[in-house]
Amino acid sequence: MPSGFPKFRLYQTDGSTLVYEFVYVIDINDFQDPSSFVEHTSLRGQGSIISPGSEESWDLNITFILKGVNYADLVAQMNSLQTTIVNFTKYILKVDLTPSTTKNYKCLRLQSFQFPLDRVTKRTNIQTVQLSLRVGAWG
Repeated sequence: MPSGFPKFRLYQTDGSTLVYEFVYVIDINDFQDPSSFVEHTSLRGQGSIISPGSEESWDLNITFILKGVNYADLVAQMNSLQTTIVNFTKYILKVDLTPSTTKNYKCLRLQSFQFPLDRVTKRTNIQTVQLSLRVGAWG
């Protein structure tokens, strides 16, 4: 990988036990502003009053690639994902911002992995994976 390329790593809740490193990330929507508010209105009044709220939970979507030596290796990696990144388990996703700082997201996997079939590679040794993590769902 080229130097300066950000790393995307999933840790247990202690923030130091590595669970999974996403090596070939091709898309991620990690820069979000999940602020919420409550708007108070009156049927007879004019305008409204805005009360700032907390941060809402949101879906962080990661699209990445698995590369295998052959079909059997690729399928083994696909199966391993489901037992490595377990549904309803608390994790911390760390995304490199600089060589010395990361952005940390407390997240859960609530949905199944998606493995779209590519007409070109036909899942022989390369597979695209789509993962959705719910950020702000714990702690």
